[in-house]
Amino acid sequence: MTLERTALRERLRPWFALVGLVVPVNLMMALDKNSFALAAPRIGQSLGLDYVHVSLVIAALSWSYAIMQLPSGWLVHRLGPRRSLGIACLLWSLTTMLMPVSAGFVSFLVLRVAMGAFQAPDWSASVVAVHDWFAPERRSRGNAVLLGALYLGSTIAGPLTTETTLVFGWQRCLFVFGCLGAILSVVWLLLFRDGPYQHREESPSLFPDTHILRQLAGSGGFWAIGGFYLCMLAVQSFYHVTLPQYLLSARHLSYREMGWVFSLPWFCLYGSVVASGFISDRIYARTASVFRARVLFGALGATTSAVCLEAASLCHSTLTSVALLCAALAALGPCQVSIWTLAQGLTRHHAAVVVGWAGFCGNLAAGIVPILTAHLLKTGLNWPEALLLPCVLGVLGAMCCLLTGYFGQIDECRDMSFSKKISKESYDV
Repeated sequence: MTLERTALRERLRPWFALVGLVVPVNLMMALDKNSFALAAPRIGQSLGLDYVHVSLVIAALSWSYAIMQLPSGWLVHRLGPRRSLGIACLLWSLTTMLMPVSAGFVSFLVLRVAMGAFQAPDWSASVVAVHDWFAPERRSRGNAVLLGALYLGSTIAGPLTTETTLVFGWQRCLFVFGCLGAILSVVWLLLFRDGPYQHREESPSLFPDTHILRQLAGSGGFWAIGGFYLCMLAVQSFYHVTLPQYLLSARHLSYREMGWVFSLPWFCLYGSVVASGFISDRIYARTASVFRARVLFGALGATTSAVCLEAASLCHSTLTSVALLCAALAALGPCQVSIWTLAQGLTRHHAAVVVGWAGFCGNLAAGIVPILTAHLLKTGLNWPEALLLPCVLGVLGAMCCLLTGYFGQIDECRDMSFSKKISKESYDV
């Protein structure tokens, strides 16, 4: 009985670390990330900002977030997820608390840029935490629960932010979210520990090994993963930045209605990523093929998402449009599960660097595509024409996903001190 209890405890420990610590931090991250976009219509009204200025402020977070992804990925690789995510969470939460005292466009822009820089290690650290705690055959489901927490946070953010803003004002809303994040950062630093599958060096140097960087830069899979996430976030950025304005101006919803409808696609994505993780692992268990379980899965999701988003903008019926918006975002669930599982499997020892690279590419698109969309609308294009930009990029993302499978895993992306070769996973069809 004692052995059985010990075995059960060992099986449950990864889930305790994930659900008890990683999930709450990512829930809070989603609330902080979406709160400004949801409060932006009221902020714009109170400060006299037009839609292009508001879009610039919202997207500014993605600029610094993207730029800091590569150094943050290396920082996570060197320091581990405990210290890097704990400090990052504290800093971005303090920045959120400062936003209510901002007086206008410039101060908001500076704070959003700072928030993106401080938040940069969050996702690399979270993905590496899953990598360190879950065996390879269970990582897709771990990634699915992690992603589900992120999108559950976006689901809650819609009605919670709009209702809080209507009752207490946007200033108090942002301040409270910042306080909650600061508390969670302290809890994380006190309780989180590294998992059994971590492979970081004991006494790392400060800068990346040039041998490792050359191996990564020479890998087609490394570039394909970056392109895949760039195109995928070009589509997903519509929901983070542009969707509130679309619901208000194109579908003529009230501010309260917008908050509730905003949450529906994110709830669908939440269900999709959780289901996709378990389905992907089941396919992998049966076929032992990364191409079938991860690559093909993600490519189909990217194509479906792009088609559904454009169809939603063409619908005359608001109800049908919202249903298609939900389907489009839900279709990104297989993409999200696929890309992070592929990134974790591309190398054995430097997953954080690969995740940081993908994050840089994706958030570069998230910081540019919504602004381009706003400018296209300002020039007189209608919504279907303006949304062709992210939709075309979504189809290109499917092609990048297929290329990731074509190039496969890097054989020896590790420090020269390692003498054993890393076995490749099967990318065969």
